[in-house]
Parts: sequence; C-alpha cells; structure tokens
Amino acid sequence: MKNALRNDLERLRRDALSPRHQGAFDAGRKRQPALAAHVNAASALAMLDDEAEGTYPGREALMKALIQEHRASGSPVWSTLLLGAFKPMLVRLRNRLVSDTVPGDELDQLVITSFLGTLTDIPLIDRLPMRLRQRTERQVFAFLRKERWHRHPDIDVETLEDVEHEEPTVSEPTDAELYDLALLIQRAMEEGISTSGLDVVAATVLRRELLRAYVDRLAPGEGVDRERLYQRLKRQRSRAMQRLRALLTRPSPAQLTLGF
Repeated sequence: MKNALRNDLERLRRDALSPRHQGAFDAGRKRQPALAAHVNAASALAMLDDEAEGTYPGREALMKALIQEHRASGSPVWSTLLLGAFKPMLVRLRNRLVSDTVPGDELDQLVITSFLGTLTDIPLIDRLPMRLRQRTERQVFAFLRKERWHRHPDIDVETLEDVEHEEPTVSEPTDAELYDLALLIQRAMEEGISTSGLDVVAATVLRRELLRAYVDRLAPGEGVDRERLYQRLKRQRSRAMQRLRALLTRPSPAQLTLGF
C-alpha cells in the first residue's frame, strides 16, 4: 500500500516533463531569473536532484522561483515539479505513518495535500528545503493527532506515567496511547523542551525498556551513584510527563497557523 504514493509521485514527476507544459514553463522563465538558465522542466529537475553541497544556493533559489510561480500562475507544472523533486522526502514521511483511523490511500493523499498546503504560504527564506519538510510533517501529524483524539477522546497521558514495567499487575498502554505519546514527544522536541526527560519516556514507555535496564545501559555496575541515577531519571521522567500533559491543554503551532 505504501508503494502507491511512490508510484503516484513518479507519475506526477513524468507528467511535469510532458511537452504540454512547455508553454507555462517558458512563461515562468521570463519572470524568474533562477529559471532562465533551464530550457525545460527536465533541466530544472536535474538541478533539484543534484545533492552536491556546492549546488545548494542554486537549488534553493530555484525552489523559491518554482514556489513563486506555483502561487502566481496556477499552472500545474510547478506543483508537479516540486512534488517530483521532493519525492524521496514525501515517501519517507509516508513510510513513517501508521494509523487505525485513516485508511492507507487517505494517508497517501494526506501527505500530498499537506505538502501542497505548505507551498501556499511558507515564508520564502533561507533553509527552504528543511522548512518544507518540517512544515509538511507538522501538518500531517497535527491532522493524525486530531483524528486520534476524535476517536479516543478519553486518552489520558497521565496514565502512561504510572506504567512501571517491573510491576506485572499494571496493564501496558495500548498501541493507540503509545501512538499519541510518540506524537506528543515529537511536538515537545520541536518546541524546544529538554530532551533528557523525553529520552527516558521514549525508552521506558515507547520502547518498553525497564527503567533499571535503562540505568544499567547508561551506567553499568553497582553502587550509590547508580541508585542516585535511577532516582534522578525517575524524577526526570515524571517532569517530562507533566510537560507532555501541559501540551495537551494548549494549541500546537500547527493549529495556530492553518494546521502547520
């Protein structure tokens, strides 16, 4: 199923190279200096595919020109060119997605529409490829988080804090709860929350590693220092869970800016 997006993007990439788009491309060349050196869409794609470090400034300028034409002209050649150029990134993002609320074909469309939505109003400033990737990911995960919360409105991150795998009587979190927690951790990292406590949460809840096993991995051996580390990490995990719960009570950057 996940290969369907790869195939769709490859078809779009081939469509961008169709001679029927040459007229729109030529018109764009007259308006955009960064396009003037490219006689056709194939030339532009070849440059965008070149990952050599020295070509980065030219590639970024070309991306900005393509986005400007996409916004101004309405011709499909610009969006199909950009989708083709970002095919590897979009396929990697799709491969990360697992959802029991959104069918696979809709996940494919979610990736594409999120990328196209990002093209609409992303600031055309430096580090554009990175910003395109980050904003597309944020829109995708914001949508999935919203769908998850609609289906599981009683999700309570606080219950995850009490999961202590040394106690066999405590039930493990469901896959749905783990998915929500993974999205929250990603959002927390994007918002600059310290990763030290989040690392403990990811290890002991998401990866289901015993906290003492986590301590053994960080500080093999015995002694008072090791026990102090265990207690410190336990407190860090508790504080991290409190921060994650706080994120549930306020809108994300994605919700504040049209889903981004």
